[in-house]
Amino acid sequence: MRLRSSRSFWHHSGVGISLKGPRMDKKYVIGAAVAVGALVLVPGLAAALSRAGEPLKRAALKTGAVAWDEFRRAGAEAYEHMEDLAAEFRAEVEAHQSEAAAAETAASSTGSDAS
Repeated sequence: MRLRSSRSFWHHSGVGISLKGPRMDKKYVIGAAVAVGALVLVPGLAAALSRAGEPLKRAALKTGAVAWDEFRRAGAEAYEHMEDLAAEFRAEVEAHQSEAAAAETAASSTGSDAS
């Protein structure tokens, strides 16, 4: 297996370091102008969007509050339903245990009477 030298790797990968500096193309100048323009416009644009978005923020907060209330109510109903099911289950288990205890007591008293 032949190892490539680092020079050939950098040469073939298209990555290189030039001591001459970057070439000033039209693309770079346009990109820099757009970036500077965006930096100048961002503060004013942010303030305008904030003022324009005030009704939207209010509507979103109102919708969120209504949704929170509905979810809270639905959660409370679900919790109450689960409590009811748990109480029914406990009652059934206690009834089954008392029936089993009564049957065991009856069997032991019948068994002791037969002796």
